[in-house]
Amino acid sequence: MKLYLSGAISANPNYKNNFETARKRLNDAGYAVVSPTIFCDESMSWEQRLRRRMQVISTCRNIALIVTEYQSASTNLELEIARVLSMQVKTVEEWIEYAERQKQHRGLCRRWEMRG
Repeated sequence: MKLYLSGAISANPNYKNNFETARKRLNDAGYAVVSPTIFCDESMSWEQRLRRRMQVISTCRNIALIVTEYQSASTNLELEIARVLSMQVKTVEEWIEYAERQKQHRGLCRRWEMRG
């Protein structure tokens, strides 16, 4: 499953670490992750970065939200687009928990099949 990683960048002095940590954790949980810190360049204007983010978000079906104390107009726009497009939005933690439950469920199904 491909997740678009969303969260505050401009107002967050720790955004690079937050996004990289979230990306690695989601990858480890089995997700393909699209991160704006990879496809957007700091030399781009805010408008250019926003346009690029909107293009990329439209290729995804789900959003993983990095929750911080920082406010972000871009994140609010991404979440509004997600709502309009009926995308599933969960926090990074919720997606990781979801993956864990899916793995447990698949394990239970395999054990049940082996009994039969």
